Amino acid sequence: MADRLTVDLVLLESISDRLRRSGEALRAAGAGRLRAAPDAGEATPIFAELLAQLSESSTGLAAGLHDAGMRVSEAGQTYAYEDTAAGQRIIEVL
Repeated sequence: MADRLTVDLVLLESISDRLRRSGEALRAAGAGRLRAAPDAGEATPIFAELLAQLSESSTGLAAGLHDAGMRVSEAGQTYAYEDTAAGQRIIEVL
């Protein structure tokens, strides 16, 4: 029994687009922009550090989402190219 691998290129592009748009939306929402810490009395420095870490993490997440989207798109294009090339080689053998 032969295994079949089927890749839905439209679905891959949809996933890629969603990842990129999510990264862009997170970046537009203020990822990486440090806001003033709320007045929390003696705990203000703790909250300032927490907000700085969250801001840095959200910047990394936004970039990661965008990069993942680009890689999914590249993988889909590579798959399509390789699949077409393999089909051509089979036709040449026949």
